[in-house]
Amino acid sequence: MSVMRKFALALGSMVALILFVATIGFFSLTFQEQKVADIVADSMRVQRLALEVESRLQLARQAERDFILHLHELGVQGSNAAYGVEFLDNVNDAVRNVLWLQNLAGMDAGKPLQARSNHRLMELRKGLEQYLDTFNHLAEVAQSEGINNTFKHLVSGLDGEYLSLTTLVRQLALAASDEARNAQAAISQTSMVIKILLIASVLLALLLAASITWVLNRTVVRSVVQLRDTAYELSYGNLEARAELDSGDEFGQLAESINGMAERINSLVYDMEVRVDTVNDRLFEVIDATSEGFILYDKHGRLLLTNKRIMEMAGPNAEYLQPGMSREDVLHEQAKSGLLINAYGREEEWAQERLEQQSKPFSMQEEPLRDGRWMQVRSYKTSRGEIVLIVSDITERKQRVQDLASMNSDLEELVRERTQVLVEKASELKEANERLRELDELKSTFLTSVSHELRTPLTSLIGFSKIIKRDFSRIFMPLADCEKSSSIGERIQSNLDIISNEGERLTGLINDVLDLSRIESGQDEWQYIEVDLAEAINRAVTASSGAFAQNSQLKLSLRRFEKVPPVLCDPDRIHQVLINLLSNAAKFTESGAVYIDLFQDVRGRVCIQVQDTGQGIEEKYLERIFDKFQQAQSDTLTEKPSGTGLGLAISRQIIEQYDGRIWASSELGRGTTMHIVMPPAVPDNMPLVLVVDDDMTVREYLSMYLKKAGYGVQTAADGRECLRMVEELRPDIICTDLLMPGMGGEETIRELKADERFSNIPILVISSAGECRTAGGDIAMLKPLNGDTILQVVAAFLDRQTATLPALSVGTAGICPLPVLCGDDVTHCTREDMWQMVESGFKGTVVVPESQVQDIDIQRLSSHVRLQVILVPSQEPVELANG
Repeated sequence: MSVMRKFALALGSMVALILFVATIGFFSLTFQEQKVADIVADSMRVQRLALEVESRLQLARQAERDFILHLHELGVQGSNAAYGVEFLDNVNDAVRNVLWLQNLAGMDAGKPLQARSNHRLMELRKGLEQYLDTFNHLAEVAQSEGINNTFKHLVSGLDGEYLSLTTLVRQLALAASDEARNAQAAISQTSMVIKILLIASVLLALLLAASITWVLNRTVVRSVVQLRDTAYELSYGNLEARAELDSGDEFGQLAESINGMAERINSLVYDMEVRVDTVNDRLFEVIDATSEGFILYDKHGRLLLTNKRIMEMAGPNAEYLQPGMSREDVLHEQAKSGLLINAYGREEEWAQERLEQQSKPFSMQEEPLRDGRWMQVRSYKTSRGEIVLIVSDITERKQRVQDLASMNSDLEELVRERTQVLVEKASELKEANERLRELDELKSTFLTSVSHELRTPLTSLIGFSKIIKRDFSRIFMPLADCEKSSSIGERIQSNLDIISNEGERLTGLINDVLDLSRIESGQDEWQYIEVDLAEAINRAVTASSGAFAQNSQLKLSLRRFEKVPPVLCDPDRIHQVLINLLSNAAKFTESGAVYIDLFQDVRGRVCIQVQDTGQGIEEKYLERIFDKFQQAQSDTLTEKPSGTGLGLAISRQIIEQYDGRIWASSELGRGTTMHIVMPPAVPDNMPLVLVVDDDMTVREYLSMYLKKAGYGVQTAADGRECLRMVEELRPDIICTDLLMPGMGGEETIRELKADERFSNIPILVISSAGECRTAGGDIAMLKPLNGDTILQVVAAFLDRQTATLPALSVGTAGICPLPVLCGDDVTHCTREDMWQMVESGFKGTVVVPESQVQDIDIQRLSSHVRLQVILVPSQEPVELANG
């Protein structure tokens, strides 16, 4: 019997048994699944309908309660319309669900549902109809007799009927559950029978399988073992191995096929060896034809291959470039050749440095030669540990760089000359400013002196004019015995009033001059107190009410008065500003209204607006009115004024002293609005930045940029002060210098990172090119600093969205350490690519891992004013291959 017939017989028996077992299992499981599905479906239907009946009963019960509860309030008809209809709908729905259950019991004739639950369903239906009749009777009694004993008896009857109905519903649901459990027990018995049948089938299959195995072992296994041994020999390279089987079955035929295949493989291997030799010859020709030098070392550091170009570059001393030489020996021979300038006098050190550099995944060095040439050596380490060296002649490029450096030198000389001219002009301008400052101080001193000298005679003049008017009115006016005398007396009184009023106006002008002089000279003492502006406005309105009371056609209104946080200022000074604005509005508005608004804008600043309906101010005068002795379209020093012209100038000095802003907007014919904006005493949700630097200029520079961007800023001059302020303020981020007197930045960072309370605070290190390291901080920025990049780095640490500048990430293919800083416009590159992009005019941020600092000329990189260099702590960078 052939092998195919043997396998056919065995497989036929196995297939027949498998089909038999599968058929029994399939029909058994199908029957079981159908029975389970029917039971589950019946149980689910009964329980769902029972729950629906119970839900409708509860809703009907609630409607019944609401009907009885609102009888006194809505009456019988109103309560019946509101709740009686709802009761009837819910009871009718429950009856319909009971009918569906009865229909289900009729359809399942012979099943347990009909036998045990049909009686309960009949009782439930009758109970629902009785419940409905009792409610209708209750409504009729309430309509005809009102609430009496009969009504109360019916209410009690409804309670009993509801309890009976709910009991029946629950019993119905429990009955369905009991029937499902009984069915489950029957299914378990059926499952046991199926299991016994399947076990018997499996035992029979095992017996048949054992018989088939014995037959196959006797007829097949021996041939298979012989073929396996032959295949092993062939796989191990013994192409002379052959299978020796004399049987005439398929195994014998297979042995002949294997032997023929071995003969063909032997022939193919020979052909492949010939072709490989041809390809190698072509590869060597290509490497020899390249314009760059080529050297290949194996993973053990032995020289494998060089090309003609590298031999030409090495010159007459190229004998050492022989296959089999170690990389150490080649480097030592190169150092001793005298051709390399960097190796002269330090041959051993140079050879060791290049050995370490070429062991990296990628490195690049530029070597000047004694004959004036420059060579660039790039090394690559393959995945198999081999090292490839590419040597390029970069003499022409170096010459162009030197020419460019010469041109830069000439340009720098020209810049120095122009800078000297600018310095001289700046010195002249500084002297002129000093002279103007002296003149301004002289003017202020003069005004102060004159004002003091005028106050004494003015006080006497005003006092005596009032005394004269009082005595004249009391003594001389009663003596006037004719109309002419009375007229003269009244004219004298009017003149005395003019003297008094003008004296008081002049006194106010002198007081304003003295006040402004004290502010400008810095002699005034400024208080910083938390002031409630709502209270300050109310006080100013009360004080200004007299000016508005004199004009019945003008009203003062608090239009928008929101709750705002307090501000830091002097309460008397802010009162002075508000009085001035209200007085001006009353003075220059003949009729209409003056509105006061107090609110907080979207940036959290506290805003005050004083709007009038006067004639308005031309746009060209809106800024002029804040100058000294100036009013809209008039000059108080040359024209007859309606005031001193100093109120708004003083107001601006006061508001700006407290970091606020005041300005005017106007529309001719419709009025003027005075705007005041001041920062809150404690800004809400403002991130706090602590700037630590011993250089006051740097502290002020960083504070200015950060404050304009909406950050709270505190400064410290050294590490000790920084630790104290961190303890008190708990800032969101710290910007610190490294070189500071006393406790330096590095020691400060160690103290902060060692304290669990402050270890999570981000630390931005401000470093110079000579101290290019993060020193334990989260990131380092090299001076000179770029304000926009500083804001981006701070925003990145605080997870605030901001615009991004282009960025180069050097030496790593990973993501940028600060995604908000780099955004999508980040380029990952090698050091060589970075220099090429910088020389091509790249402008933006250069992100350098700290591990790469020794291999990059940081001084040269940071000298480019269009670049901001950022150092990040090394995190196992992945080197990029060149190109």
